[in-house]
Amino acid sequence: MKNLGHIIKLERIKRNMKQITLAKGICTPSYLSKIENNSIVPSEEVAKLLLDRLEITISQDKNIDDESYLAYIRDIYFEAVMNKDRQLTLAQLEKIQAEQYLFNDVSNYYTYQLMVFRLSSIVHDLRRDEGDMILPLSEMAPNFNDYQSFLYHCNVGISYSLKNDYVSCLQALEVANEYFNKITLDKWEEADFHYLMAHVYFVHQRWVISVEYIQKALEFFKNGFYNNRVVECYILLTGAQDQSHKTDEAIENLLLAQKIATQLNLSEHIHVITHNLGTFSSSREEHEKAIAYFKESLELRPDNSQKIYPIFSLIKEYSKLGQADEVVNWASLGLEFIQSEQIDSFTNYQHHFKVYQSRNSGFKDFEKISMNAIQYFNEIKDYRYAQKYSLFLAEYYNENTKYKNAAKYFNLSSEFMFKRQKVNFWEDL
Repeated sequence: MKNLGHIIKLERIKRNMKQITLAKGICTPSYLSKIENNSIVPSEEVAKLLLDRLEITISQDKNIDDESYLAYIRDIYFEAVMNKDRQLTLAQLEKIQAEQYLFNDVSNYYTYQLMVFRLSSIVHDLRRDEGDMILPLSEMAPNFNDYQSFLYHCNVGISYSLKNDYVSCLQALEVANEYFNKITLDKWEEADFHYLMAHVYFVHQRWVISVEYIQKALEFFKNGFYNNRVVECYILLTGAQDQSHKTDEAIENLLLAQKIATQLNLSEHIHVITHNLGTFSSSREEHEKAIAYFKESLELRPDNSQKIYPIFSLIKEYSKLGQADEVVNWASLGLEFIQSEQIDSFTNYQHHFKVYQSRNSGFKDFEKISMNAIQYFNEIKDYRYAQKYSLFLAEYYNENTKYKNAAKYFNLSSEFMFKRQKVNFWEDL
């Protein structure tokens, strides 16, 4: 089987298997290395033994060539990215992975795997991480052309965003942007990338540049009647406009998104829109109204992994109202969901919930819990929450007449504020 090596190498790395383990009883590790580099063609017997150990079957349909098969994959890729139909994408992905088409051109194989990587992120399950392709594809990245490098760094950014690591996400997408400026893409790919950039800049509270990217994406999606993506853009635009104090425009766009989503029964967006309506009510200090929206959003969400977001909003809303029992109850529920669903990527929410829970239940272990949260958010460079919980702890020490510790954490809070704003001198504030 010619050019089998790249498949064997990728599958081996995905399984975290060393060459010596895969080769044992079949061939020498050095021989396997030559197979993986496509410098030799293994016998049918050796190839079969290696593939059996990796539990994969290769399709050799002689009625189709690389270009035709890749065009077929690209059609699936386009449909999945533009419409984000998770169930349809999952069915297509399972079919593709079962086929294991053998490419003659290794470069076509790279493009294929990068598209499969994106499909995996669309059907991503927060409770599992079997779709993590960063390490295996990084081994092949030096051989990528500019378009493949663009796809790779986009996928890396998306993968990090699914793990709530938005610092690494931004770093990856900014590298992707360098390749974006070197290549020519289809307009739909440009629009999709503009949305990715808008989203990560939004998370980093860079509202102006986020709006610029949203508007670029929105123009294409509206003209093409990609309503799912249109609603997605309006929701993001609403948040950015609200943070930029353009409240009237934000509400107008959110209600437009609600109208489209309701008419077309885009259920995956309705709970997000409801949540955002709660956020608007909260910013207007209409706390009871906000709580009602957040509870409605909670009920509309299909699974427990999605319920974490309105739970956190409810915790903060009840905290504003000084209703400690409600804060503790909702924080406890959130922690139960995380534990029962085994969602490793929600470590940040564990810290949030524990801090609020302790702060509203007699400050039990509050110092330790807050310090752990501050350390965690500092390590992932989320300086917003590192600042917030430093301030929480400083206020606690101040109220308990531990003024030296209070001063320490007030100063630390200021340091995180400087980091958030990327300011080195107080004169630049």
